[in-house]
Amino acid sequence: MSSLNAEVSLRHLLQYDKEICLERLEQATTEELWDSFLQGQAELFFEPEFLWIANQQWWEGVKSVLEIGSGNGAYLSKLADQFQDKTCLGIEKLPLSVKHANERYARDRVEFQEGDAEIFNEQLTNSAEVVLFRLTLQHLKKPLLALQNTWNYLLSNGYVLIIDSCDSAKRTSHPITAIDQALELVAESQRNNGIGNRKITLEILQMLENQQSPLSELYKLVSSNLDTTGKVLHENIRLEGELARKLYFNHNLLFVTLLHRTYQVRIDINKAYDELKEYLEDENAWTVLGMHYLVLKKE
Repeated sequence: MSSLNAEVSLRHLLQYDKEICLERLEQATTEELWDSFLQGQAELFFEPEFLWIANQQWWEGVKSVLEIGSGNGAYLSKLADQFQDKTCLGIEKLPLSVKHANERYARDRVEFQEGDAEIFNEQLTNSAEVVLFRLTLQHLKKPLLALQNTWNYLLSNGYVLIIDSCDSAKRTSHPITAIDQALELVAESQRNNGIGNRKITLEILQMLENQQSPLSELYKLVSSNLDTTGKVLHENIRLEGELARKLYFNHNLLFVTLLHRTYQVRIDINKAYDELKEYLEDENAWTVLGMHYLVLKKE
């Protein structure tokens, strides 16, 4: 990597011209990309999600939160800052992510440990009033096993808060076709390899409505912003304004680069850059994120 590109921040790609930006993305390590992506994701998504969570009646009395799939810890740290009466534990599969999370964010009431959603951890039994899965279930090979494990981690009458992608729920003034095409290729790759499912939360919702499913014996549905077909029942988080557009630009360039690396699908990052730049330069541009907010209660 050139000395110039070594100084190019993945958090502020908008500062650089297109050639430098795309070269930096290409030469960045996967670790660098993930770290910047998760930091940016927390900045872009947290405030509207925090407002939604804070207005949930069931959340008021919660004192212990367990996040499974906590990544580099950026989101859980923000959550702990806003709700200082709660103790937060993040569980993450990747040792390096756990190390970075503890170095940056561990403090009184906030801790990060190694753990796998699909491997039962006896030490977590009856440890949390809320378990958070945020953009995690869609990546798992056995997401239902993760929810079975979670049942044991919850205290009596505990809750599971699931925040995950639902592509059909997204609306925007400027469709980014390069991203839409990339997500279709990722979904195809997941189906072919049997790992990951971007429709998992809709399937969970369908199982809960089927009283004969094993999942309905563990949990009851508290709320969902989508119906079983993916139709929006309550409007999702809406991103608009200059800051949101800038964060959206950076976030999605990192996103398509990671999709390319992770799933080895062919993505036109050059085209994605151009489409995102058009979005950025339209001061009236807006996006309603394609997200599913699902709350379950332990039976």
